[in-house]
Amino acid sequence: MDIKYSSCYFCTSKGCAMKVYVEDGRVQKVRYDTQAPVGPGAYCVRPILAKAYQEHPFRLSHPLKRCGARGANQWEQISWDQALDEISQKLDHLRQRHGAETLATSSGTGRGAWDFAKTRFMNCFGSPNRFGVVTICYGPRSMVWYSTFGGAIVPDRKPGVTGLMVLWGRNPHEGGPSSWASFKKAKKADMRTLVIDPRCTEASRQADCWVQLKPGTDAALALGLMHVIIQEKLYDEAYIQKYTSGFEPLKARVQEYPPARVAQITGLSVYKIKEIARFFAAHQPHNMVIGVAPEHSSPNSIQAIRAINVLRALVGSIDVKGGGVIAGPCSDFVPDAPMELNHLLSSEQRKKQIGSDRFRFLSYPGWELVEAQLKKQWGENHALACYLNCMAHAPSVFRAMITDKPYPVKALIVSGSNPLLSYANTRLVYNALKSLDLLVTLDVTWTPTAQISDYVLPAACWMERPDMGNFASIGAYPLVQIGEAALPARVPGQYERYNDYEFWRALGLRLGQDTQWPWPTFEEVWEYRLSGIMKKRGVTTLSEFIQQQRWQKDPLEPGAMDRGPLATPSGKIELYSTVLEQLGYDPLPDYQEPLPPDERWSKYPLLNISGPRTMPYHHSEFRHIDAFRKQHPDPIVEIHVDLARRKGITDGDWVWIESPLGRVKQRARLTTSLDPGTVCTQHAWWFPEKPAEEPSLYGLWESNINVTTDDDLDKCDPISGGWPYKGQYLRCRISKC
Repeated sequence: MDIKYSSCYFCTSKGCAMKVYVEDGRVQKVRYDTQAPVGPGAYCVRPILAKAYQEHPFRLSHPLKRCGARGANQWEQISWDQALDEISQKLDHLRQRHGAETLATSSGTGRGAWDFAKTRFMNCFGSPNRFGVVTICYGPRSMVWYSTFGGAIVPDRKPGVTGLMVLWGRNPHEGGPSSWASFKKAKKADMRTLVIDPRCTEASRQADCWVQLKPGTDAALALGLMHVIIQEKLYDEAYIQKYTSGFEPLKARVQEYPPARVAQITGLSVYKIKEIARFFAAHQPHNMVIGVAPEHSSPNSIQAIRAINVLRALVGSIDVKGGGVIAGPCSDFVPDAPMELNHLLSSEQRKKQIGSDRFRFLSYPGWELVEAQLKKQWGENHALACYLNCMAHAPSVFRAMITDKPYPVKALIVSGSNPLLSYANTRLVYNALKSLDLLVTLDVTWTPTAQISDYVLPAACWMERPDMGNFASIGAYPLVQIGEAALPARVPGQYERYNDYEFWRALGLRLGQDTQWPWPTFEEVWEYRLSGIMKKRGVTTLSEFIQQQRWQKDPLEPGAMDRGPLATPSGKIELYSTVLEQLGYDPLPDYQEPLPPDERWSKYPLLNISGPRTMPYHHSEFRHIDAFRKQHPDPIVEIHVDLARRKGITDGDWVWIESPLGRVKQRARLTTSLDPGTVCTQHAWWFPEKPAEEPSLYGLWESNINVTTDDDLDKCDPISGGWPYKGQYLRCRISKC
């Protein structure tokens, strides 16, 4: 068998290095490449089933064109040339009629497609309306890190030095093998452990200290901890004076959050808050993994992430050995930013980005401020990748599709994304997509979104394209690790798939972008981006590079603040954010009380923690794989036993979960791991075995919790626009089916 060195993208763990064993053009087995620097450090079942995934009939194999009504599951197989010709002609017509901004794109978790190619196409086309789930997943953390510290923060776990491991709103036992392995290694090395989570997860059970706060109150807790630490002088005074700016205003702000007030907000006791603060301050430096939970907790998403990171700086644990290191880009590597051609999109078009007038931090106004600082620090080539932190506001785009306000959005290209499952308020999203003149889906498998599209195009998966770990690409991490294609993307008579670069390039060439796509193949793109590294290695082709040693890893060392100013406006860690101040937001961390429920929502008293990670799935993927469904056949709602008794619900019952927007059913799991006033619902559930055509759409409406979640613009985070998936804006009621 031939051994191919690839990068697995069955989840978002940065592209774990794999050895793919291939014989006669078929995958025989997949194993971890333990010699590579990026690996999970723990076993994960997903890549082991790569053979079943690759050969499953649910994979898309040929371009398809709708030949009946939308949602009727009536398709005509066509050639790639016909599909691209027709799509480009329709896009050109819509651009002439409504302007380039009439085209939008939807992105997922960045694994089905490398978004630099999409961003390059959109900048050349002239549209600012790329949107994606990055607005509520990693984007907030990334922008807070860059605006506060001038770079991403990477854990520097060192036994004997690191005193504490913190998981804040993160359940790696189900969602992240790499983080879970780090947590277990920290315990084995006698580091203390702290878990902050409304649910008693496996990590909570194993931690030295578990903090069960009320969902959505992370910002208040962090501010309360800072109050105690400052009042009792537990902070690192010398560090604060030398390396930070804005301490005195911060000190005044946290006086507004004494333990008594924070206790009322979070549901914790005054005693517990003081003990957590003392425990945290006593075991420094620390490593911390922040999950998506604070990002999902509008209206305090950005302020929660800000408060947590300011707390980390307060105890002097940023840019120190054993703490959190401020990462920089990999040397001699061309990252995503220059590949995107961001300079081609005029300021006039940028101003048309939907939602950027109201939600400025994760759109062009915020991105331009942060980008300017990064250019000063790292140069033009290492400015922040546009696609990650510069998105249109998805709920606002969906409304524009329906209302034509502020202008008509008539076309959407979906790549590596599934909007009917991944966005809140499914009914509104469905109506928006059905109103379009053109809906194109580029994906690896069938999805409910694909079923209502005009064109469905087969995308190459990670085994069929060269790929690289996520974080190096955006210039945030000093590591490049590349993987080769284990299988061809096209086999005559069997399937014909395009990787995302091929698709966007082919579409661009048909729309007058001839001079902007100089590399005919994806392999040539990687050779260009790796040219500096390859030259030092004495290799000339991507294949040679991968076969010799497919990575470059620069030393990741603390001390950035001693080597020069940081990539922030002040050159220091900004406890008082001048970036947020320039955007018209509160520059200091704060906690905002959610609006009280109106008459309609007041009838739904339970808080819903939606979207816990669930092995072996990753968001909406893998429901079609029999081996995975046998492990986890049904969607689960966790209900406290006391609440279940009152509702007459027993373990295993099917339960209605209802809000003013709709209702779905999931199977009850009785527990004592959360508060009786809270339920926990799984997300992204659909049933590929059910009818594809409407009204079913693979059982879209049966258990998809986003049928019940809200994306009201007034409930979105006022800074980022993030819509609530957890916290006090996500309310429901339950009853036995």
